Amino acid sequence: MDGHFAYIDMENPTENPSKAAEYLKELNKIIETQQELLEKQKNRIEELEQQVCDLCQENACLKDQHQRHLATCRLQQQGNSHPTLGSIKENVIQE
Repeated sequence: MDGHFAYIDMENPTENPSKAAEYLKELNKIIETQQELLEKQKNRIEELEQQVCDLCQENACLKDQHQRHLATCRLQQQGNSHPTLGSIKENVIQE
């Protein structure tokens, strides 16, 4: 349906009530489709928000692990003549 023709036909809806009913049905279909799309988008947003939350938690854990690793490396460096070897050993143990 061309929007231009719809406008012309709807200028005087009393002349053709069946056309007016047809346009209302079409508008209702459009509204229903839009509502379905909005619901799908809402669900997708919720999924993405959950993924962001999960990634934030994972990131916090990784930061914590990294900080513990750095602390372990510093401790090993204090008691080791080769600080880089201590880091490598600690890294191997974690893996």
